[in-house]
Amino acid sequence: MEVAEGDKARFSLKKLPMGYRFLPTDEELVVYYLINKAFYRPLPAEVIPDIREREFYSSPPSDLVMPFSGERQRFFFIHSDENFHGDLKRTTRIVGNGMGFWKLSGEGDPIYSPGDKNISAFKFQFTYFSGPPLAAKKTHWRMEEYRLPIDFYMKNDMKGEGLALGRIRRNKEYDCGF
Repeated sequence: MEVAEGDKARFSLKKLPMGYRFLPTDEELVVYYLINKAFYRPLPAEVIPDIREREFYSSPPSDLVMPFSGERQRFFFIHSDENFHGDLKRTTRIVGNGMGFWKLSGEGDPIYSPGDKNISAFKFQFTYFSGPPLAAKKTHWRMEEYRLPIDFYMKNDMKGEGLALGRIRRNKEYDCGF
């Protein structure tokens, strides 16, 4: 489908056509989704739901992904809650009442703006552990979290509510029958 240049800003798909899969690159997620969401601009397709941080971390990843599709991954715009116990910089994020936790693997990887050397976002990788911290078992669930740099909000005179784009996925080694 061809879209006139002037209509591109207004054009947005409510859902993807039958047979299409949402498989964006890291750069596409940042440029076309995360940055547009931060500026309240229209998104190319409305395929990423919004969720509050408190709701996101109240359930294990299987509850967030499984009910919606047979896909191995699910995307979310995660909005931070001011009074939530969480600190966005913490390396461990408790799920529910201690039923598990997400643990940060390494440091944030920079994602560069297309065509230049400027950092447009950071990608953080988490692994899900099931059970209480002292008896936890590593699972097949992974999360990639994309965040804009703090100076992005300052440079654009935005308060920044702590918006993140999260991708939860089952590791490829795991076969659940799909």
